[in-house]
Amino acid sequence: MALIKHEGMASCTPHQLFSLISSVEHYPKFLSWCSDAKINSRNPNTIQATVFIQKYGISFHCSFIYTLRSKNEIIVNLPSGGPFYSVSGLWRFQAYNHETKFSFELQLEYKHTWWINFFLIPILKNEVKNLIKSFEQRALALSKR
Repeated sequence: MALIKHEGMASCTPHQLFSLISSVEHYPKFLSWCSDAKINSRNPNTIQATVFIQKYGISFHCSFIYTLRSKNEIIVNLPSGGPFYSVSGLWRFQAYNHETKFSFELQLEYKHTWWINFFLIPILKNEVKNLIKSFEQRALALSKR
């Protein structure tokens, strides 16, 4: 099992950041690797969506479910398959002075093979770090409007 966790600070309220992250349909505007995003279904507690990814010369899509808990957490459920037994994530938001401290955790249970440990996990760690930076930058841009 691997746990990938990164934290960030955003120049907005926790509610605004929660709204930004749960607005999946806007991801192509600021996530360079996201070519498209579709909302499959939405209700007050869950969002089922698919993002279309172009990265490292390959194109693929990933469906996921966001479970919206209060305005301080979003649980992420991703499909298992391939080398993964389970994949889940958690966004957390906390007011800090006039900003928001936030974190994203990605928990992976996988078949232990050398290529996952030496190649895939380091790539995923870097991508989560870049994801946090992208949301920080987008929150800053939106706060200046």
